[in-house]
Amino acid sequence: MTRLFSLALVATLFLAACANVDDAPIAETTAVDETTDATGAAFTGTAVPFDTTTSTVAWQAAKVTRTHDGGFRDFSGALYLDGDTVTGAEITLAAASIFSDEERLTGHLKSEDFFEVEAYPEASFRTMTIEALTAADTTEWAEATHRVTGTLTMRGQSNAITFPAKVEVGPETVSAQAAFIIDRQNWGLSYPGAPDDLIRDQVQIRFDIVAPRTSAAPPES
Repeated sequence: MTRLFSLALVATLFLAACANVDDAPIAETTAVDETTDATGAAFTGTAVPFDTTTSTVAWQAAKVTRTHDGGFRDFSGALYLDGDTVTGAEITLAAASIFSDEERLTGHLKSEDFFEVEAYPEASFRTMTIEALTAADTTEWAEATHRVTGTLTMRGQSNAITFPAKVEVGPETVSAQAAFIIDRQNWGLSYPGAPDDLIRDQVQIRFDIVAPRTSAAPPES
């Protein structure tokens, strides 16, 4: 299982390394209020847990001199199904499991300058709506099938984000893929970098989720 996860992770990072931070749609970001906060919302349907050995959550960021790629090694979550319709999704990431392509940077990301993992051990995303796109809808990503809106929480700060995603429901598995750009400043990740090597605010988030339907279980009440 570990080897499968490693292969999936290597493949994801390779694809990310071949891309540019700007090669993704910008997620619409708004402040969370009582109408957009999905953190306590209940899902309908059946929970289908992720296969964490083949699913990946990755990121890409850049500064003046170079681009860095990384991800999270420890995460869990589920897609929710009502028949063959995806009604919701949730994911929790262990902040301390963040990694990058450079050991020194990985340590820095865990510090107070960035994720401050001792004070904020988890990051999370929970959907509010997952809307199927129609022929009349336009999106920056041609392969998108749905528009996803939910609450992204990092470093103790939450914002509502909307982005296009590719969601597929098959007889054996449910999958979800997306790549989108957020502004790290909106989550208090404000470390500027060295004066001669400033860090860009734009960060690309990329996920590739696989959930076997054989693992489906009723949602908790």
